Amino acid sequence: MEDWLSAETFGTAGADVQYLRDPQEAFYRLLGVFAGNSIVVGRNPLFEPKAKLDSRAEVPHSVRSADTLIRIESRLPGLLGSLGSVDIEADCRLCETVTHYSIKGSPYSTDIQAPTMCSIPKAQRLYNDSLELYFSTPPANTDPSPFKTRNWYWAVRAQLILKSCGENRHFPAPGVKGPALYGPVHAKANFNKAELPFWADEKNHKVSSNE
Repeated sequence: MEDWLSAETFGTAGADVQYLRDPQEAFYRLLGVFAGNSIVVGRNPLFEPKAKLDSRAEVPHSVRSADTLIRIESRLPGLLGSLGSVDIEADCRLCETVTHYSIKGSPYSTDIQAPTMCSIPKAQRLYNDSLELYFSTPPANTDPSPFKTRNWYWAVRAQLILKSCGENRHFPAPGVKGPALYGPVHAKANFNKAELPFWADEKNHKVSSNE
């Protein structure tokens, strides 16, 4: 908010924030400050290790059989009211971390392998303010070698798209002093970098899960 207040936004913007002279762009950036986009990656509280098919169960088998829950949440729908609708696009990828150890048991190198394709969730649930995605994560340390361990983590990129008056606005919005404007280069998630405009990631938009 300090950046916003010091930008002299409405009509008197300095040279470095000239784009804020557009009232719609200024409102978009301000809305981004309060959007509250967050990503939670954690254990699925509804997980059943030996879930069985049961047509009478209140919770679908696809949800009960998934041990991992990724929840993408935003305050945007509540802030907007009837101003527009919000769609959530998510790209989740299961990454493998392989740590190599010396004969003395000391780690000396770590390899991270990220797939190039989006993982398909076992189930998903859409709410007014969030999207829940359910996955199964492989167990750690399945390699029989005493000189190598394997672990897994989820990399997530999420984008919220506000559709209003025939125009789309993408969140997370850049900061008030961020000159980036949305374009084709931002249409796809980038897993080589984090904390980029228009895409939330699991590290910089992390919220502690109840594990």
